[in-house]
Amino acid sequence: MAKTGLNFGEKLQIVDKSYRVITDALKLDDVFGKLTFRSIEGAELIYEDDRSQRNDDGSYVQVPTGEVRGITLGIHSANQHETLFFTIVDMSEQEITDLGLNYREEVELTDIVVTYSAIGRNDNYRLYASGIKKKGATPKDHAKAEDKK
Repeated sequence: MAKTGLNFGEKLQIVDKSYRVITDALKLDDVFGKLTFRSIEGAELIYEDDRSQRNDDGSYVQVPTGEVRGITLGIHSANQHETLFFTIVDMSEQEITDLGLNYREEVELTDIVVTYSAIGRNDNYRLYASGIKKKGATPKDHAKAEDKK
């Protein structure tokens, strides 16, 4: 029997999980448009099953490992007309705070990755990026700000 659908190849390992990546099939500038900062939502913790405890439904209790997958940010997309939540994986919360981002300030995300997974009959999309910076800022601008401290 012929297999139908899109083949996005191998899954990509992002910190502790593997994801089906669909970034290559998207024109990111067209999908997201102008991106503006909204909020720092906080650290996204990694959880694992505690096999010594069960929930009422028979599943295992989830306990935090103490590791952080990344920092979740609220970023408004002009083309999507809503605030999307990106997980920044290569910057700490302090580094992001040090950028001094203001509400509705235009930002750039580096190395955006859009992932897809189907859980049951639900389509789930996760958004990741390596880093964030103010629109038009160069890495040297950030280094100068660090030197002043």
